[in-house]
Amino acid sequence: MPKVKINDTEIEVPNGTNMIEAARLAGIEIPHYCYHPHLSVAGNCRMCLVDIVGGRGPDIACNMQARDGLAIRTDTPAVKKMRASVQEFLLVNHPLDCPICDQSGECRLQDYYMEHGQYESRLNDAKVSKEKRQDIGELIVLDAERCVQCSRCVRFSDEVTGTGELRLMNRGNHTEIGLFPGERLGHHYQGNLADICPVGALTNKEFRFRRRVWYLRETASVCDGCATGCNIDVCHQEGEVFRYNPRRNDAVNKSWMCDPGRLSYQSVMSLKRLLRAHVDKKEVGVDAAVAEVVRRIRNASSVGVVLGTRATNEANWALLTLVRANLPGARIFWVEGNDSTGLPADKILIDGDKNPNSAGVRLLAAHDGKVGDKTALKDAIPELKLLLVLQDDVVHRLGGMSLPPVIYFGTYLNDTSERAAVTLPVAHTVEQDGSYTNRQGRVQRIRRAVNPAGDALPAYQVLEKVGAALGRAPGTAMPAAAFNTMARAVARLKGMDFKSLGEGGLPLAALPPESSNVQAAV
Repeated sequence: MPKVKINDTEIEVPNGTNMIEAARLAGIEIPHYCYHPHLSVAGNCRMCLVDIVGGRGPDIACNMQARDGLAIRTDTPAVKKMRASVQEFLLVNHPLDCPICDQSGECRLQDYYMEHGQYESRLNDAKVSKEKRQDIGELIVLDAERCVQCSRCVRFSDEVTGTGELRLMNRGNHTEIGLFPGERLGHHYQGNLADICPVGALTNKEFRFRRRVWYLRETASVCDGCATGCNIDVCHQEGEVFRYNPRRNDAVNKSWMCDPGRLSYQSVMSLKRLLRAHVDKKEVGVDAAVAEVVRRIRNASSVGVVLGTRATNEANWALLTLVRANLPGARIFWVEGNDSTGLPADKILIDGDKNPNSAGVRLLAAHDGKVGDKTALKDAIPELKLLLVLQDDVVHRLGGMSLPPVIYFGTYLNDTSERAAVTLPVAHTVEQDGSYTNRQGRVQRIRRAVNPAGDALPAYQVLEKVGAALGRAPGTAMPAAAFNTMARAVARLKGMDFKSLGEGGLPLAALPPESSNVQAAV
């Protein structure tokens, strides 16, 4: 690997690293507009000009590959002057919209002006006017006056979605981004255009003017919209979630997420949330509902249990442990399928499986070795006197077929909750700590951003209450303890612990050749 020197810091970097990324590894930021780590290099903004020590002169860091012995300076008077000049050039025709621009607080033009500009304007002529507030897609508004022609959006449309609707048009002062006449953004990744725009030219309609970003807190988590498990930041304030933003993870979603996943934050405060416990349709306290669950379990001659592909690893482990410790005769199942319709799979991020933890359930089912599938559940239904269901809308997935009395641990009102004899409210993904295993077999952390709504609790805590009342608690009151116990027992989680998952997650270990009971795992 090449060794490079940035200012006075020498660092070894992987082959193929450009100098913006090399500087980032050294803890030094090189300002830039057009460069993006997951798009091709355009080199048109010139903000990343640096001095090459002993070289022919300044050059752009985004297109400069690290090579052994290369040394650059990012802090010389010449570099500072170049940055200020670029800022002046970009601001010649930029409108004075900052007080009303929705990008305020996360605008690179503002940030870099304060760091590298701070000059008096020399412009005496009128600024060039361009069209403002253009509705160009379901999620996106374009303000052409604010554009700095970085071309990120053009490259995203060409290289990521492959739709190519956006182009730079005209020349000189009149250059602007736009769509071909009669065209409109039609893909399902529009929100990413607002994410990558370094200024306020492309903004998200859904978030526009709802909150100033400096008031928001960010909590690292995972999107629960499908099996891909895109890494996200949950942006929230005073107990309310205002948006999901993609969080970079090169092993999963790079810097992107789909629009349905982005908008799924609305489900946190959905009117379809299950917020109170019910017994025979009458609202009761959680403890009373738990007592009723225990009574019904003890009175049932045969019990079935359905693991949840929408539930966390910890919740499924809690249910599996509870059953094996207290109900040795119970039969356990898991049911493939989706609770509702959604976009079909594509070749970018969207998966046809709309559950965040199908892979985690498959792993635990294979570890247990006695977990039946949808067909096995259908065959067993006539014999079952009670069915415990964890979060999944099993009634919908089974096509509405009749079931024995159901105890439902769930987050939303649905066909299963409607038919349930007892319902217990379960916390939303952003209301709990835990983990999911995505379609790649990567185990990833979710983190509590806001308090659970209503009487909801994380499912593993509800099941801890049920287990304790039955006689043997599964030991899952805390997610770290639940995960660490599970990791010690399940072969493909060997070596993991809750803390080691970090913010990027860890892949499942290779299949141990001596473990025949995990052959069906991810």
